[in-house]
Amino acid sequence: MRIALGVALSVCALVIPAPVTAAPHAHPDRIVAAAWVEGAYSMTGALGYRDRHFTLYADGRIITPGAPDTHGVETLRRASLASAASREMRQALLEATAGVEFGDVPVADVGYTRTRVSVDGQVARARVNALLMTLGLPDAQRRARERLVELIDSWKAIPSAPFTPAAYEVQIRTVSDPMIQLEWPGPPLPTRECARVSARTYARFPATFQQGNAYTWRGKSLTVWVRPLLPGESGCPER
Repeated sequence: MRIALGVALSVCALVIPAPVTAAPHAHPDRIVAAAWVEGAYSMTGALGYRDRHFTLYADGRIITPGAPDTHGVETLRRASLASAASREMRQALLEATAGVEFGDVPVADVGYTRTRVSVDGQVARARVNALLMTLGLPDAQRRARERLVELIDSWKAIPSAPFTPAAYEVQIRTVSDPMIQLEWPGPPLPTRECARVSARTYARFPATFQQGNAYTWRGKSLTVWVRPLLPGESGCPER
């Protein structure tokens, strides 16, 4: 735990406040570290969404989730790491996951925490079920899980500022018997089940819109789900 806390403290001293003009990079949208949860028994899981902890890009940008907006849609926050801080954080994550045995907890519907990190061409991936649960695991696996939790928390604690994405993904789900139906009062919805819309279009969604509400539109009953897209993320085709 001291290692993770030490990394967090050192990074706080090396964070470049957002927004920042990053140094030129050949592939700025290349992801060099990320942590997320997938497969959980939840509506976001059913829609194919990841619960993202953090995403770090090659140019030092780090995107983390913020509090939901007034519509109940996830927001994003951004910071930028100096090169030395980025490498230090990635090295710690690499050491905490490469070849590490986390064990398996006999529980369903909790989801898998996944990480991916690249340092100097070395790539490590981890997939841990029910990360926060350690009951019945040997001490080594319990400590490995606790260390990974601390590291993820240290990434999420990096000082950041609100970030407005360029685009959003909109999923339209047809429903046969919604409990409440409202006529859709906003801009035209995508004609496909899943589509990308600009931030300007999302800004025109009505003030009354709430994530997952049931509406009628063009004679159909449907629910509307929205999520922000990360830099370089195209949306629906990726899942």
